[in-house]
Amino acid sequence: MSIGQKNFGHGPQARVRTDGVSMNFLGSIRFRIIATILLFGFVLILLNSSITFFFMGKGMTGLVKNLLATEVEYFEYRYGQDRTTPLPHSKYIRVFRGINQVPERFRNQVKALSLGIHSIRREHPIHIAVMAFPDTKDRFYLFFHGRQFMEENNIIRPGQVILISIAVLLVPGILLGMFTSRAVLAPMGRLMEKIRALKPENLPAFFSDKTETNEIGVLTTTLEQTMSRIREFIDREKEFTRDASHELRTPLTIVKGAVEIIESQPEAETNGLIKRPLARIKRSVSEMEQTIETFLWLAREDVDSKGRCRAGEVVDRVVEGSRHLLHGKAVKIEVRVDPQVEIAVKAEILHIVMGNLLKNALDYTREGKVILIVEPDFLEVSDTGMGIDQGRIQAVTNAHVKGATSSGFGLGLNIVKRLCTRFGWDMDIASQPGKGTRVRILYRTAMADRALHG
Repeated sequence: MSIGQKNFGHGPQARVRTDGVSMNFLGSIRFRIIATILLFGFVLILLNSSITFFFMGKGMTGLVKNLLATEVEYFEYRYGQDRTTPLPHSKYIRVFRGINQVPERFRNQVKALSLGIHSIRREHPIHIAVMAFPDTKDRFYLFFHGRQFMEENNIIRPGQVILISIAVLLVPGILLGMFTSRAVLAPMGRLMEKIRALKPENLPAFFSDKTETNEIGVLTTTLEQTMSRIREFIDREKEFTRDASHELRTPLTIVKGAVEIIESQPEAETNGLIKRPLARIKRSVSEMEQTIETFLWLAREDVDSKGRCRAGEVVDRVVEGSRHLLHGKAVKIEVRVDPQVEIAVKAEILHIVMGNLLKNALDYTREGKVILIVEPDFLEVSDTGMGIDQGRIQAVTNAHVKGATSSGFGLGLNIVKRLCTRFGWDMDIASQPGKGTRVRILYRTAMADRALHG
């Protein structure tokens, strides 16, 4: 199995992704306002209904007891004058003489009742009047059918009232919530639109001439102060980039020119004491120019990755510029690339990424080989070096993180990660200690997914 296809396991991997930000309505302030209004209305309905039904229940109980008391008094009066007076009987009242005539389902509940009017609490309360007369040992049990009375007189039950109230509240509650949330969030929406329209190179000193004297006004003032600091920082960055472009390149240009003049002398080709130092100086100047160019690329806001380049040409330059790293090592560079393959990225960017990955692989490989694979969708560099501990994989792309045998500053993978973040690429690192490391950059796939999903 080749190094490029080696399976490094499923250990921790470092990935760089650029994801869009979308707002979830269920987590938005607008939804919370609407939900709060509806919840407040629901709680208010429950409280109001509970209080209303409590007093309504007491009122209904008092009404029924008065009806039963009137019926009992009238019957006792008629019975006292005429012992043959028939027992009371109406649509809602029924009288049973003796406990044995009481329906069996009520018998155990009423036989211990004393004389008078009582209410037995069940699913539907039962109102009973117990009577007794001197001429008979039997007791009379007068039942009032309250459930039938409520149904025939269209008295709404508590549960029905709550459901109707909720149904009536739902539509106006939603409309009120939407109107309120729109009114409350309107200033914030205007502020968001102004912030969204801002450009880093043209940050205003003030968002508006008129500052509102509320929470939005405090937020606007805070943002203005923050934007002012960011604007100052951007101005300093622009000045640094401009100065670095001039001040750092000027001495390098002078050194490079001096080297070319010396190389043009006849003795430079024949004198080894001059030729080898000149080669090292020339290589160091080239590396410094590339490093400066890389940092300037990362510092500029208007860098565009759109473009095309032939992969073979970039690979040749990168490999040729890295051959000095093979000195004194039993390491071979293996290239797998179709010279005619075109990559949808600028040559400068591909050169920076590829050069840093190849240099990093060569720094940590003492023997074996380093494989460079370039495909239309991805770039991969793998080696047979010392590998990376699983606990350090997540940290290797941080600045100034390097191995004990490295002679650099620990910026190679950090630069690659920053470029990946900048252009929306995916960076995947897999490694096994003692076996090697594989770094893969997915460029076209990452950009296509980003364009597809917004």
